[in-house]
Amino acid sequence: MSERYLKEILQKSFNIVCLLGRAPAAEQGCDFYTDDFSFHVEEKYGRTPGEICSSTFYNNRPQEFYSFYRDNILRRRGEPDEVNFTLKRMEDDGRLKGIITRGFFDLSHRAGCRDVIHLYGNIDSNTCPHCGKVFGADYILTHTPLPYCDRCGMLIHPGIALSGEMLDSQVMTKAIERITSAEVLLVLGCSLQSTLGSMAHYFNGEKICLVNRVSDYSDQAADCVCIGDIGKILRTAYPPRE
Repeated sequence: MSERYLKEILQKSFNIVCLLGRAPAAEQGCDFYTDDFSFHVEEKYGRTPGEICSSTFYNNRPQEFYSFYRDNILRRRGEPDEVNFTLKRMEDDGRLKGIITRGFFDLSHRAGCRDVIHLYGNIDSNTCPHCGKVFGADYILTHTPLPYCDRCGMLIHPGIALSGEMLDSQVMTKAIERITSAEVLLVLGCSLQSTLGSMAHYFNGEKICLVNRVSDYSDQAADCVCIGDIGKILRTAYPPRE
């Protein structure tokens, strides 16, 4: 019943906004978000991923930071899968008006989605703090040990938000505006009590649809709940045209 109801909702609305959690990315090879990865990093580096991905560590040990950034983030960026490609079809059909995510692996963009709001930055938006030129992940991978801007020679700042840095308030405002104007809020891969999912309290539309791998007590706030394989559920609810 839930999957049929989800299909009915998604195929009727032309004003859907998606809150895309980190669960799909973890399944796509981005193990940065897993507990096993955290244990591996602490064992190898003697620090947590959060300590390394901080403004303090970056400013004091930029070469060590970029070595970690390349080996453990850029080289483990995963590949888009059914979740991202289904969202692209929804966008191409004029139904999906935006994706909001805390993930920084840029999977939806790489799948072809155009309107993605990255609350915590992304790996393809590494930026020169002096001239503002933006560099993709491949540039960072090939310019070692430290990546400098090819225009002005300054050290490039990583595209992901580091702990200790202020988030871009304009990006957050844009995300909130997108949520408040949506008719349907599609929450994928996170619970409604998570940091991203809790943004649903800005929603004033008609239906909240939640698809996640595991259930949570906060699911009761959603109008439609589907638990299981996120990619399969989404593909069933919004199948490709034949």
